[in-house]
Amino acid sequence: MSQFERRIKTLETRRIVYKRDPISDVPDVETNDYMYFENGTYECYSLFQSKAKITTYKSLKGHLLVIWYLNPQLTMDDFRYVAEDIVKLENGFVSFKVPKIL
Repeated sequence: MSQFERRIKTLETRRIVYKRDPISDVPDVETNDYMYFENGTYECYSLFQSKAKITTYKSLKGHLLVIWYLNPQLTMDDFRYVAEDIVKLENGFVSFKVPKIL
């Protein structure tokens, strides 16, 4: 596994939603390739789409809050499992070691 790869398979096998197009916002221009929102949108979520890793606790909290929001069916135990999987350094999501206490 290269340093840029992530172990997304765990999220996909557990059917965790980590990206979503806008639901109620209507795009100003829509083609097969893209949707353009002239004034922007707050409903588009796209986690883990670039090579960038989570580098701060604030960013980690933001990612976990989006996952919690996009997956209302998750129980606390399921969410804890997903969070623990994301903070494992060897899985490639974070660039720093997160203590077990957190």
